[in-house]
Amino acid sequence: MLGKNQLKEFTDRALACSNSESTQITISVWESGLTRFANSYIHQNVEEENVIIVVKCVNEKRIGEASTNTFNEIEKTVECAQAISRVAPANPDFPGFPEANPIEDVTTFITKTYEFTPLKRAEVCNSIIRRTSGLKAFGSFSTDMLELVIANSNGLFCYNRSTNAFANTTIMGDNGSGYAEAGGRNASKVNYTKMIEKAVEKAKSAQNPVGIETGKYEVILEDLAAADLLSYLGYLGFNALRHQEGRSPFCGKLGKKVVGKNITIWDDALDPTGCPFPFDFEGVPKKRVSLIERGVIKELLYDSATAKKEGKKSTGHSTGDPSSGAVPLNLFMQGGESTLEELTSSVKKGILVTRLWYTNLIDPMTVTITGMTRDGTYLIENGKIVKPLRNLRFTQSIIEAFSNVLELSCPTFVPSVSHYGAPFSYGVKVPALKIKDWNFTGVTEH
Repeated sequence: MLGKNQLKEFTDRALACSNSESTQITISVWESGLTRFANSYIHQNVEEENVIIVVKCVNEKRIGEASTNTFNEIEKTVECAQAISRVAPANPDFPGFPEANPIEDVTTFITKTYEFTPLKRAEVCNSIIRRTSGLKAFGSFSTDMLELVIANSNGLFCYNRSTNAFANTTIMGDNGSGYAEAGGRNASKVNYTKMIEKAVEKAKSAQNPVGIETGKYEVILEDLAAADLLSYLGYLGFNALRHQEGRSPFCGKLGKKVVGKNITIWDDALDPTGCPFPFDFEGVPKKRVSLIERGVIKELLYDSATAKKEGKKSTGHSTGDPSSGAVPLNLFMQGGESTLEELTSSVKKGILVTRLWYTNLIDPMTVTITGMTRDGTYLIENGKIVKPLRNLRFTQSIIEAFSNVLELSCPTFVPSVSHYGAPFSYGVKVPALKIKDWNFTGVTEH
């Protein structure tokens, strides 16, 4: 961990050697540890320390970008970005780098997570293995620390350090499996015992599954499955770039009802019950944005480029890549007061789905996806789970599904972390959903 002052020295050094019209420096420094287990024994522990320095230089709206993973080559990287900016085609839509604005303070760094040793991770993994009751355990446990700095020639300087812990396990029997995951900023507050108990219970009850006819069923989607739907809708539906290009399912529908009245969705990276983070990858402060209120779409999400096109301000949702537009990483869906058991008890005949797998987009304009159920799919009759089912393929419009929600449980946080490059943590807080007429189109043979 380098710290704010040391990293500011590096960004100052990079900006000082640039003679471009405008320059931006992004530095990611991280330390990651991962312990992995399979067939009920720990077989891997890896540690990584790395840095990525990305320099963007702009001249006459020509943008040059270069990167390195060593501080000794900062000046050379700036020179490379400047050289590219002299020959790259101009981008007439480039809005300029943001000005400095106050950043709200949120708690993202937990010392106990940073000090979580490989031995402690191994102890957690071993506790999972010991509780499998003769079944086989697979999974991993990672802990990460990330320092992120964004600075530009307009005087903007943003620094944050964050920690994250993420554990997941798949418990397998002879012909059925269960899955659970848990995570958050504070490794010492993650309930690993509850996670493993849930996965083992799922695996035991999933043995010897049977087939069922395809068709439309009332379903209970647990939080993991509901999180997939919300994430798809978040990227495809609220992204201002897709809206401007006519690729959004909500084109021309702002202020209109698009889903059921019991659906309210917002994005809030400052909420401590989610996975808070104070600014986006342009250095723009995060804030709460109301997206859907009682079924009516209210607002879209903007980065600097899309905001400039409409004479608006960025909402703080840039990924650093203008081609992807503004992406929500901290979605919330308002829930109800029911438990998962209470949702299930009101189903005459339906299917309980633990999570979805291999989901792929079919039609962005209706947000129709296809995929499979996995790690616990069950038949419900007269409010009781009566038998496990073979995994089913579904083909379903998310907008249609969110128009057919009958009941919602209390929301829970579903964490995610990307380890492609710097480890960045995010997540959604979502209830389990009872939905009518969910479309199952196929069933596995075994």
